[in-house]
Amino acid sequence: MRLALLRLVSSLSLLSSLACAASVDTAAPDTSESESGSGDEVATTEESSSEESSSDSTESGAVPGPCDALVEGLNSDFDVAGTPRSFHLDLPSGVDEGGPWAVVFSWHGLGDTAGNFRNLFAGLVDNPDMPFILVTPEDTDHPLTIPLAGTAPFDWDTFAVADEGAGNLEVELFDAVLACLDARWGVDAEHVHTAGFSLGGVTSDMLATTRGEQLAAVATWSGGYWNNPDNVGLALGSVVTWPELAVANPYPQLLVHGGPTDEMDIVENIYTMSFYEFALSDHGFLRDAGHGVVVCEHQGGHTAPGNVSPATVIEFFAAHPLGVGTSPWASDPPQLDGCMFDL
Repeated sequence: MRLALLRLVSSLSLLSSLACAASVDTAAPDTSESESGSGDEVATTEESSSEESSSDSTESGAVPGPCDALVEGLNSDFDVAGTPRSFHLDLPSGVDEGGPWAVVFSWHGLGDTAGNFRNLFAGLVDNPDMPFILVTPEDTDHPLTIPLAGTAPFDWDTFAVADEGAGNLEVELFDAVLACLDARWGVDAEHVHTAGFSLGGVTSDMLATTRGEQLAAVATWSGGYWNNPDNVGLALGSVVTWPELAVANPYPQLLVHGGPTDEMDIVENIYTMSFYEFALSDHGFLRDAGHGVVVCEHQGGHTAPGNVSPATVIEFFAAHPLGVGTSPWASDPPQLDGCMFDL
């Protein structure tokens, strides 16, 4: 009985704090690239919340989104299993003449928008080593449901995940957009990647769990695997269910965190979510599952990109095609401050 009461109190407190967090009218800081266009200098992104909806979808309902209707920039009302979705596409030069193309999915943090977050990678799509199509999805203000407590909007469908991602909004979006990109311009199956910050990083880790056989390499700023038992305690465990990480493909992962202050107070004086601890724990979790890991600490707290620039992430992706085997970074790592290479 005591445990059940603790779970209920924890759930109610968690819902209350999350609902408050989702309603704070704070705009996300700019993530525009420097005027040099190199992508090496990108303004810091802090996870933020906004009272207004961060979805670009209209309220008119789902409209069929044939693959030939895809355009550079914002794509709205793209029908994914009856749900209208929005996402930004940034395309490399000569996209209609070249290909097949590498694809990078990029997922924003809580309260941020795709229009803002896309700036991290948009200027890099013509990378000479790996030109790519950038997909930056917009969230749906997906409600987080807590038994006996209620619901609150929480951006991504990342908390309750079925085996193989069945019925999951983000997995279905990934599948549908990737299929359309392949039909329209051709996808290089050796270079499909995902990246994200904070809850977007967790979403990337969820995709790695459910679509890891397709992903060549993964990069996260302040993410976390919520099928790692060390990451899921009483409070988080009341709202999270993930399938186990059982991926035969040994995709490598770049884990970036902001040190001991990389955390969020979810329930004051009761539960603080530590992305620092997530990263330290996920290092061993991934290695035990057969994945090479690069762990980088920037000491900037809960921010991105820190000491690992978006350009470095693209270099990591370019160097790690699907099934690369021994990482080229194992014997010849780049000079990255605060990084440990366990490949």
